[in-house]
Amino acid sequence: MLSSGKYLPTRISVLNSSLVIGTVIIIYVLDNYSAKLNIYRSIAANIIEPLLWVGISFYVWRLPSIKSKAKLRHKKFIYTWSFIYGIAFILINLFAGFFDGLGKSPYNHSLEGILINFITVGSCLIGREFIRNYLINSAVKKENYLIFIVVAFCMTVTTFSINKYVAQNRLESAVMFLAEYFAPEFSHNLLASYLVYLGGPASSIIYLGITQLFHWMSPVLPNLKWINSALIGILCPVFFLMSLQSSYASHSKEKKKYHNEDEDLLSWIVTSVVSILIIWFSVGVFPIYPSVIITGSMEPQIKPGDVILVKKITAMEDIEKLSINDVIQFQRDGVLISHRIIEIKKDDKGLVYKTKGDNNSGADVELVHPQDIKGTIKYNVPKVGWLTLLIKSDKEIPIEEIVF
Repeated sequence: MLSSGKYLPTRISVLNSSLVIGTVIIIYVLDNYSAKLNIYRSIAANIIEPLLWVGISFYVWRLPSIKSKAKLRHKKFIYTWSFIYGIAFILINLFAGFFDGLGKSPYNHSLEGILINFITVGSCLIGREFIRNYLINSAVKKENYLIFIVVAFCMTVTTFSINKYVAQNRLESAVMFLAEYFAPEFSHNLLASYLVYLGGPASSIIYLGITQLFHWMSPVLPNLKWINSALIGILCPVFFLMSLQSSYASHSKEKKKYHNEDEDLLSWIVTSVVSILIIWFSVGVFPIYPSVIITGSMEPQIKPGDVILVKKITAMEDIEKLSINDVIQFQRDGVLISHRIIEIKKDDKGLVYKTKGDNNSGADVELVHPQDIKGTIKYNVPKVGWLTLLIKSDKEIPIEEIVF
């Protein structure tokens, strides 16, 4: 006999779960290999796949009722917050877009294009959320984040094509893919998993439907830097999940487990904000950014392993204010170099700068052009970058570019 709150799936629920998972796999294979299966891509994407999603949605809907956690009188509360979170995510992205830039949507906004997108995206969304609801609420009756994470991970994996994974053949591109696309999608799926656990498929359809409706239908979309897109995409759904957990516990009078939730939530918010600011500072979002010195060309003032704080130069008037003895950071052949200006010249193309490392016997061979200058060195923090120095020790400046 099972103790209170415990639940084990029946043989029928396991069979049904296997069937719906198998259908998702079939659709995923069809989506990725329609050409190899001698099926026209447009027919597969616009007709066959939507029909499969509608079919599996109808099948799951006809299965014995699987109740979500929230009682009927609390469903409106869940739906309302699902709507608010969807709108909030769009507004946050638009706000960030005012700083990073806005761009024209690449999607077809003709009447035919809108109709096709509505059918293909809508059928997929409804089908996936019905499946998510069945998998989660047939497996758990109490909060089980292991199940939420497993389902969210599987849903995330099947969101991206196999070609997308294969294309990440370099570490840098793989990290950017994980940060900008995979991790945010996983966060959305984790929130969606919690939403279906509380309010059934309608709650996650409301949240994801709003965000996807904006993505596919808006003529203008935020053109965010990958780091900003990653931070917003990861942190917003996690924050929404935590706030929903707290607010639902309060609304439904389930306060025993969450008696310190307000303090925990405030602590999480503060930690998240500080973490975001640190990451943004590290990647150069602010006017001043850090950079680790690798070579000893500027000794004794700046030594290998020191971290310099560089003030960005973004306008021509900043370039014109540079003077002899200023220490600047410039880029040459993909390498950042920090040397002192020893002479300012003017040629037919404008201002150019002769630079020299304090510890070098002679000036740099190549002149520095304004477009190569990143900023001026304002502060030096000794020894802080030793770990980075060890990691990047293979990226030293080529010896032929330094005069001794």
